[in-house]
Amino acid sequence: MILRPYEADKDQQAVHRLWEEVHWIDRGDEDDREFLDSFLSSCRALVAEVNGAAECLVASAPGNILHLETEHSLAIVASVATSLVARKLGLASRLTARLVAEDAQEGYGTSALGMFEQGYYSRLGFGTGPYEHKNTFNPAHLTVPVKAGVPFRLTEKDFADVHSALMKRWRSHGSVNVFPPEHAHAELGWTDNPCGFGFHDASGELTHFIWGEMKDEYGPYLINILAYRNQEQFLELLALIKSLGDQIYTVKLLEPVHVQLQDLISEPFKGQNTTRGGKYAIINRAEAFWQLRINDLPGCLAKTHLPDRPTVSFNLTLSDPISQYLDGEQPWQGIAGEYTIHLGSDCQAKIGHSKGLDNLQASVAGFSRLWLGCASATAIAMAGEIKATQELLNSLEKTLSLPLPRTGWEF
Repeated sequence: MILRPYEADKDQQAVHRLWEEVHWIDRGDEDDREFLDSFLSSCRALVAEVNGAAECLVASAPGNILHLETEHSLAIVASVATSLVARKLGLASRLTARLVAEDAQEGYGTSALGMFEQGYYSRLGFGTGPYEHKNTFNPAHLTVPVKAGVPFRLTEKDFADVHSALMKRWRSHGSVNVFPPEHAHAELGWTDNPCGFGFHDASGELTHFIWGEMKDEYGPYLINILAYRNQEQFLELLALIKSLGDQIYTVKLLEPVHVQLQDLISEPFKGQNTTRGGKYAIINRAEAFWQLRINDLPGCLAKTHLPDRPTVSFNLTLSDPISQYLDGEQPWQGIAGEYTIHLGSDCQAKIGHSKGLDNLQASVAGFSRLWLGCASATAIAMAGEIKATQELLNSLEKTLSLPLPRTGWEF
């Protein structure tokens, strides 16, 4: 088994076969293969070679994540795939660890990924994000007080405009930007039965849009990408969705950060009770499906600002399991160690403990969750990812009273 960078000339055919085998692209679909090639061209990609062929591939893309009003560099682990002939060999863990290490060495202060199951990537120090709400609702039941204009149809060929609109969207704490336009191109291109609509400003620039798929006549219409720059544009998108209610029975949507969707739906409980178990059931489902880890603790805290909150200082004893999956040749071996942490308007992490301070024991997953505000300090302690006196936990909850981080861009 050889772990090495992806080489398109050498590995393209094997990687096409791998993605087809795991059903991420359709077998023999040349368009799907072209989108995959474009996607990989914008990534840092590594493969595990087994018996002369690439049988595991991981890839990351550059981006950033917003902590309150400050952008932090982010490497997005956008793909982890292992063929059916190379399972249970530890390839995905080792290769992903190496990918994170290379990204960290290049200066990416954080890494994030979408998880297929709770716990797998915890072994590499990734901590779970907050619950996100996946709403399925009858669009005719929306109560928005505005009327939408006539939208433009969007297709896969509009990917550059879609990517630009996403990059310029109204952001909030925890929101993520994915830099390469090729990623938006691939996501649009891989959409089955695509259905997208958007609005332009006077100059012709795409400002707000929805994009998704609708297989059947009456839905569900699965909206998996949307963007808007202000409240008025968001309400216009909801009005557009409402206008589809004369034909479409249900819309599925990841709840946008700036709204509690139930506030804008008439008789939500009646709808859930009367449609339960049916094809067009109305439901509000909560899931935590993405994870993040800090790769550079002093760097992240130097760029973290918590104004108008109580200051708190403490010693941190940090463990990082990723080192177990890295070869000794890797310069970056995780961020385990002893630190002195100061949280306040200007935050700081210094190497070594200081006398007279309370101690916080934490995994990198737990501290990453704490830093981003994914859950309360007490909740993270109950999960066993941090340990401290309740007094220190209470202080941390007051200082890290952050909005829930919401990525606004699935990866």
